[in-house]
Amino acid sequence: MTAPVNLDICPSCRIQAPHREGRTVCPRCGGPLTQSVPARQSPQPPRRPALRWTAHRPREAMPSPRGPKRPDKGPTPSYAYNPGWGLIDVPDKAAEADDRVPVATAALTRAMELTCLILGASAVVHGARYVIAVVNRTRPISAWIDWLSSIAVLVFGVMSLIAVVVAIVTFGRWVREVRIRSFASAGFLDPRPAWVVFALTVTPLVNVVGAPWMLHEAARVSDVDDGGRLARIRLRLAVAWAIVNGVAVLAVIYRLGAWSTESLQVDADALALVTASFAVSAVFARWAVTRVERLAGTHSDVDERPLRRLVAA
Repeated sequence: MTAPVNLDICPSCRIQAPHREGRTVCPRCGGPLTQSVPARQSPQPPRRPALRWTAHRPREAMPSPRGPKRPDKGPTPSYAYNPGWGLIDVPDKAAEADDRVPVATAALTRAMELTCLILGASAVVHGARYVIAVVNRTRPISAWIDWLSSIAVLVFGVMSLIAVVVAIVTFGRWVREVRIRSFASAGFLDPRPAWVVFALTVTPLVNVVGAPWMLHEAARVSDVDDGGRLARIRLRLAVAWAIVNGVAVLAVIYRLGAWSTESLQVDADALALVTASFAVSAVFARWAVTRVERLAGTHSDVDERPLRRLVAA
């Protein structure tokens, strides 16, 4: 048993040290040593660290960490039925805005009416040239009449060719727009590329069969029920278009044959046939305007003119 040892204890930093005479200040913090207590020194066994068992949940049973709390925006909306406002619907006005058939139809009818006027004027000029050739068989005509009629035939022939080309190209664009609308109304895209549609509707002689074929495909997917009225219009247009092309081909062949011969009669017959071709084409261009508008759905069959009635006085 050892004698007790006095300890100097610092109340500031909580350290203790054996007492030393004359030490009144803590050697660590410089604070005053306020007390000194006796301590017994006895051999003590080293303490074992205390062990504590803590129970934890299995990892798969632990809750997921919570995120930052968001401000409450109110209850989640609920509906007793499936709301239709969230579906992708194309409004009727938007569908009508995307329909370019009326614009293409207006352009085609303007081109056909202009072509009708030019072809009609060309038929008149060629008819006058034919009359001059008939008169020239029995008596001579003035040189200026022959010169003027030749220039008129050439000028109106070139104008007619340009007008026909413009009308055919416009017709090809119109057929393309009609096909796009018809297939879109059935929920499909036009299966034929644009260049195929143009090639079949613009190429001379090929469009005699290609144009009716393209319109027939467009009508087959459309759900318009008109009792076969539009089908009859398409058939009449196809037959008339074939007749116009047949007369034109015959006139061109006869005209080329007349240039290779010196016979005045063959030349006059070729001129008469060309005149007839221009006249037939002009009539067809004017006749087809209303039919094209009916196929496009832009023509109204209602007579908007005021009715005139006779009333007994």
